[in-house]
Amino acid sequence: MVTEYLRTFAQKIWDTQKRPVDNEDIDLLISGQFGEQQKALDLAGENGTNKSVAPVFMDTNIEQLEVYFDYYFGTNWGKIPTHMYAQSDRVIYILTQPDIPWQADDLRDRPLEREALFSIFRAYLDNKGLCYEVVCGSHKQRMNQACKFINKTWPNLHV
Repeated sequence: MVTEYLRTFAQKIWDTQKRPVDNEDIDLLISGQFGEQQKALDLAGENGTNKSVAPVFMDTNIEQLEVYFDYYFGTNWGKIPTHMYAQSDRVIYILTQPDIPWQADDLRDRPLEREALFSIFRAYLDNKGLCYEVVCGSHKQRMNQACKFINKTWPNLHV
């Protein structure tokens, strides 16, 4: 499993410098996220290091960073190197509907823009032709919906 690298990085910045992530952090975020993804893929055997291949679940990936960077910094923040994007035929996305209560913390902001950001993510996935499922409801309902989608997409996985 790959955790949300952006959150870990941003929390460290907040805790040590009392500032939000900004443009100067973009390259570090990209390289850090990609590094975490590669480690997980290596452990799962995706890169030929193991004989069997296990699924890798990522809370965040390079594509999500691209959406966030566009949203927070505008479209002039730079570009993610092409080799860092996932092979779209081997990736599925679980897109979570913002239908649960918003919870404030050091990093969460813009509670009134959740629907807008959800729509931006959905449009990104649609525009790229990526495979995804929207899940909603309680935690249990979301897990059931996600497992059903994963099993439908990859029937041999049995989650």
